[in-house]
Amino acid sequence: MKEVYKCIIVEDELPNIRLLESYVSNIESLELMATFVSPVDLINFKRLDEVDIIYLDIQMPVMTGIELLKTISTRAQVIMTTSYSDYAIEGFDLDVTDYLLKPIEFSRFLKASNKAIERIQLRYSGKQDVVPSVVSSKSSDEFVMLKVDKKLMKVVLKDIVFVQSDWNYVYVHTKTEKLVVLSTMKNIESNLNGDNFIRIHKSYLINLDYFQYLEGNQVSVNGQLLQVSRGYKADLLKRINA
Repeated sequence: MKEVYKCIIVEDELPNIRLLESYVSNIESLELMATFVSPVDLINFKRLDEVDIIYLDIQMPVMTGIELLKTISTRAQVIMTTSYSDYAIEGFDLDVTDYLLKPIEFSRFLKASNKAIERIQLRYSGKQDVVPSVVSSKSSDEFVMLKVDKKLMKVVLKDIVFVQSDWNYVYVHTKTEKLVVLSTMKNIESNLNGDNFIRIHKSYLINLDYFQYLEGNQVSVNGQLLQVSRGYKADLLKRINA
């Protein structure tokens, strides 16, 4: 298994370049190969087949990041950076790993990078890639993109009541429906940002907005009784200030 992952930055604004370079330097498993201020420079890059991760800006002169992806052929994981989430659906068609919405915080950069590394490791192990996701920048309309059947579905985070893992399936229970999602519990958990979501069992992840009460080793979430395991109960008690 690889220990160092080579990456490149494609960004036309110097402040953003410096920020991403500093973030890369703070992650020991990442090695910065090159930085490009123009998409054309990447097209002419002779060592593209060595790259593991590309941090790619969308809005650039000459061509956009999405247009660039349609031009090149690469096995690298692509993490797009943008000030807008409007390009998300189109990017998913190109198997983009994640989106970083500017201004980019290090914690979000780290999460996206770890997701890319996880997908690389799964590829080397011969297992199926995890499903990419994107979360909007405004807390009032944060969402996650989930692969349901053959569709990519936008699910607003505040509508998710709890997530359930059942052998080879993951079920996302919203206020109105139950979705069967092609992903892993670990991957979905990593994409549920903020303080509202907490793991209460190896099979359950709940939204604290729908928490009603805890009795013994069971918790009521929006009228649904779920099991709380001993290993997660202390964290739950801490979060509900009990």
